[in-house]
Amino acid sequence: MKTRNYNIDAAFKVIILLGFSLFFFLTIQSGQVLKYVHPRNVPFIKFAVIAMVLISLFFIPKVFKPQRIKVSSIPLLFFVLPLIMAFLLPTQSFKSDYISYGDLKLQGNSGNVDNPEIKTEYSEEDEYKEDIYIDEYSDAENKNIIESNRNELQLIDETIIMDNDNYVRWIQEIYDNIEKYIGKKIQVSGFVFKDEQFEGNEFVSARMMMVCCAADMQPIGFLCRYDKAAELKVDTWIRVHGTIAKGEFNGNVIPVIEADKVENTEKPEFDYVYPF
Repeated sequence: MKTRNYNIDAAFKVIILLGFSLFFFLTIQSGQVLKYVHPRNVPFIKFAVIAMVLISLFFIPKVFKPQRIKVSSIPLLFFVLPLIMAFLLPTQSFKSDYISYGDLKLQGNSGNVDNPEIKTEYSEEDEYKEDIYIDEYSDAENKNIIESNRNELQLIDETIIMDNDNYVRWIQEIYDNIEKYIGKKIQVSGFVFKDEQFEGNEFVSARMMMVCCAADMQPIGFLCRYDKAAELKVDTWIRVHGTIAKGEFNGNVIPVIEADKVENTEKPEFDYVYPF
């Protein structure tokens, strides 16, 4: 048998390990990792990057050693294809084309959502703090203020202001306690979702909720009624201003937003929400 002066099997392993390490590193650096996994899983991916680099360093010396035993490298090709696809295929957010009405969560007590004890405070805030919520916390000082209030659900000037941090907790709170919030003003942003089962004046202001990773993505949101709903384009990001009412859909009693105003808004850089 002819002896090779290099070990092609070890070389393939180094390329694959470093390739996946590079992909995960670039994904983390760009922030696109949050389109794949929940933020709490990012530290594990960072650990995986370090581990794969260290393992590849272990194989590098073997690349330059003669390979006396013939080993098939064909099984390693099954790792090469997903690696190539990972680099070539762009990262995309979920769109309403990917979901159907059956996927949409329009009722409370979701089995996928933790329901911790929620403290809800009703308070009159000054104009400065109200602007903080409406302007979506554009500066560092505002972000620090919001950080201190993450564990509470508050009404600002008797209005529910839903944002990325409190979206899922407000959804659960309102669905579970509809009577408590009937007549309350609300502001919520999301993408327009429509279904053939909806009436002409109905749509859902929806968000995609990630529990662990992209594989368990679930659309959630509020059914909205608006006299100009027909003019709203699917997947357009909008902010709904309205009042919470009690409605019924497919035999279920649900909260409904009677919209007073719907305005276009920018899609968030990271448009998923998380239950914890």
